Amino acid sequence: MSDRARKSGALAPKDNLDLTRSIRKLTIPTAPVDGADVIDAKSGSALLVCCDGSSIKWGPRWLRQAGLKTTHIADPGEALAVARSTGPDVIIVEAGLSVPGRVLLYKEFEDAADINVPVIVLCTSSREASTALDADVFDVVRKPVEWQLLSRRAARAAKAGRTARQLVQAQSSLSKALKLADSARQHLRSRESFEPVTGLPNKTKFMQLVMRGMSAVERDKNELAVFVVGFNRFRLVIEAMGQETADLVLAEISARLTQCLRQAGSVESHISGLRTSAAASIDSAVFGLMLTGSSETDELTVLQQQLNEWLSRPVQVSGQTVYLSACIGIAIYPQDGGDADILLQRAENAMREAQSRGGGIRYHCAETDAAAARKLKIEHMLHEGFDRGELKLAFQPLTDVASGRIVGAEALLRWQQPDQSYIPPNEFVPIAEECGLMIQIGEFVLDEACAQLKAWQLETSSSFRMSVNVSRCQLMNGGFVKTVERLLNKYGVMPSCLDLELSERGVLSGDQEVVSQLIELKKLGVMISIDDFGTGNSAMSYLKDLPADVMKIDRSYIAGLMDGGKDAAITSAMVALGQRLKMTVVAEGVETPEQLSILRKLGCDEYQGFYLSPAIPSEDFAGLMHKSKKK
Repeated sequence: MSDRARKSGALAPKDNLDLTRSIRKLTIPTAPVDGADVIDAKSGSALLVCCDGSSIKWGPRWLRQAGLKTTHIADPGEALAVARSTGPDVIIVEAGLSVPGRVLLYKEFEDAADINVPVIVLCTSSREASTALDADVFDVVRKPVEWQLLSRRAARAAKAGRTARQLVQAQSSLSKALKLADSARQHLRSRESFEPVTGLPNKTKFMQLVMRGMSAVERDKNELAVFVVGFNRFRLVIEAMGQETADLVLAEISARLTQCLRQAGSVESHISGLRTSAAASIDSAVFGLMLTGSSETDELTVLQQQLNEWLSRPVQVSGQTVYLSACIGIAIYPQDGGDADILLQRAENAMREAQSRGGGIRYHCAETDAAAARKLKIEHMLHEGFDRGELKLAFQPLTDVASGRIVGAEALLRWQQPDQSYIPPNEFVPIAEECGLMIQIGEFVLDEACAQLKAWQLETSSSFRMSVNVSRCQLMNGGFVKTVERLLNKYGVMPSCLDLELSERGVLSGDQEVVSQLIELKKLGVMISIDDFGTGNSAMSYLKDLPADVMKIDRSYIAGLMDGGKDAAITSAMVALGQRLKMTVVAEGVETPEQLSILRKLGCDEYQGFYLSPAIPSEDFAGLMHKSKKK
């Protein structure tokens, strides 16, 4: 069995083969079943040890005629060695033969551990026969010997001996097969209850432990806490270091969680009853903890502090250091739920709430449950709504600050419900990204925008520009560049008239993969915009590497322009930066003429916002463009 198989408890191929052979031995006859007097021609072999002339003359002849391959020797000193080398099925020996200084030869055969065949002794007297029988030999025959009869008795003895040995072998094989089967059962039982990487109980086993803990809490009038521990962006660890190293990280985390529980349970009992605890691996890079205890103590607070301390320490694996951001959700029985499934679900919801906030610890609350339920509902509605064609595009004008003429539009996704209400994009777009629907929705938006762009260009005969938002999951999809190229060709749109907007907060991270995708898009000739500029964490550090054409200043800075404070100063600096980098600078969220006047003084190139128009349907946008031309 290999080391890997031995560690995992799996059955090696050789063990499986042995098991199969053992079963076959138990089910396939290995010796002929014959009740007749005729002895089979393959009755086995015999060793004849004798010195008298009659036995030497007639013994081998009749034994061979009975189907026994016979070896005859006269020297007792060679008998043991010959028996070990030839492996006879029956031994026939004269009673008086022995080696000087040793016991009688037939006793040596009986005492030899490696010779386990019937021994027939040829005796000349009743005393010799009695002594041989006392030695527990198989049979005795008085001389003169009737070799015709003895040969048949020897053949049957050989057959009986083989059958006995086969039975012993079958029993041994059966014993081995049973051990292998037991090992397989243990392995399957282990796989059913424990996760192989960490060695911790799996989710099924954890739920059983939680239910036992709930029963103990009801008996002792205590409370039970369920912790769900996850990590922000653990997928990056797998992508950067490989699954094998990531498994080592998970194993170290499981050891830390187990140690935390040991410390929390160092006092085995207290006045309110017995304390129990458990750690488990309940999902990929997600752990569960269960602890029962008194509601009158601060044990949970202590455990929280220990978890924060232990999980904040870097993990050293394979000569590398890994820093993790733990997210912990907690639900308490009985107040947060009277069922194990509900309790775990609410702890998971709290953990996801902690993830959305960047980490830390969150307790279950009704608002978290409501948000999770709405998220699930919207996901279901989104699949159905997309199939029914409920998603539409609206267009907000991009206006030249100096001339006041509309030079382009931003295509914005709108989802109108049957009751005429709208679900805002900032609510359903993140859900579409999580559930994998954003690739299809994004292609739909790009297709509709290119079709509308071509229609307006044919009407106006101008180089009108269309801006389309792109999510990170679209950008990282292997076929996105080809999709853009296909749609440009489909509608005959000049690439320079298509502007792909990438949010600084959600898309741009400065990694080389993002940059390489943008470079491929630039080779098509499309424009690249940095949306929401000024809201990310590393704008300046990666701006110099991005092949961007347009900088869109986030509306949060435009809102504070009139105060003449920091927002105005930062906006002025961003406009100057964009101009120095030869980028078109667009101000988002312009709502008043005073804001527009300041932007004009700063030298901002374009703006969009409610001051001119909100996002409107395509049929209304045509009239807006017509008015713009008259300016």
